[in-house]
Amino acid sequence: MNHLVIGIPTYKRPLMLEKLVNSIYTCNIERKFISAIDILIVDNDIEQTAEVTSLQLKNRCPLTFNLHYHNYPIKGLSNVRNEIIEKALLLEPDFVVFVDDDEYVTRDWLNELIYTAVINDGDMAMGPVIPKFEIEASKAISNWFFPTRHENHKKLDFIMTGNLIMRAKFLKDHQLQFDTRFNTTGSEDFYFGICVLKKNGAIYYASKAIAYECISKKRATLKWLIQRKYRGANSFMYILILEKKILGVFKKLVISFIYFNLGVVCLIILPFKFKYRYFGIIKIAEGLGGFTGLMNLRYNEYLKDNR
Repeated sequence: MNHLVIGIPTYKRPLMLEKLVNSIYTCNIERKFISAIDILIVDNDIEQTAEVTSLQLKNRCPLTFNLHYHNYPIKGLSNVRNEIIEKALLLEPDFVVFVDDDEYVTRDWLNELIYTAVINDGDMAMGPVIPKFEIEASKAISNWFFPTRHENHKKLDFIMTGNLIMRAKFLKDHQLQFDTRFNTTGSEDFYFGICVLKKNGAIYYASKAIAYECISKKRATLKWLIQRKYRGANSFMYILILEKKILGVFKKLVISFIYFNLGVVCLIILPFKFKYRYFGIIKIAEGLGGFTGLMNLRYNEYLKDNR
């Protein structure tokens, strides 16, 4: 049986945090895989906006769980995830789980994560994060939020931290941390995945370990999509340069050029209402992100409170 620590980074989302933790409380727990569960909330807000909610959640915590609140005021996406790893490992777990504060989980989520990791003898396992929209969004917007789905237990070559279980021994043996150069830009999880693969880490897909991401009215917009696609391409190019992948940089530059020109051509479909109407403007954003990444003009999406 395994001792799990569920780490939740949070920043000024007390209501969403409450929804997430309540969904964890209702999870089915398979005792042949799980012996104990700690929930570790790390509040990345200097004003400690999650403290009251965390204390309330602790007061009604089922006996199956132990809940801990910790404030870590030094802002940064990598900073807060590193703090979770450090504090979680002090509890001497077998596995550390990441789930984000704007998500909530299904009843068999935890069982499916641990089952996938154990049955495959994996170092990590990742489940899907499915969008749930605060308001109804057009297909032209919502279509871009849905992730690629994979076969159950398929071996992966990337990581997203919104729904992830990690073997504690692997973290300790390799002293794995998130790179602080991604504190304000995002993609810290993608680069973390590259570091895991460099250590020959085995990552598997848990298709039934489903979490849902709450997409706010603010995010379900073309402006936000453009920013996100631009940022993703910008960070990807930066990572290729960081890793000295010269051929990869060249390929990304060519792809960015193709995306930009294809996007310009596809602007002719923008006035028509169907689910791919924004294809052109999205591809222009990706192309520009690649170009600026090459010039080391990084997009600090999280420099302020844009989470």
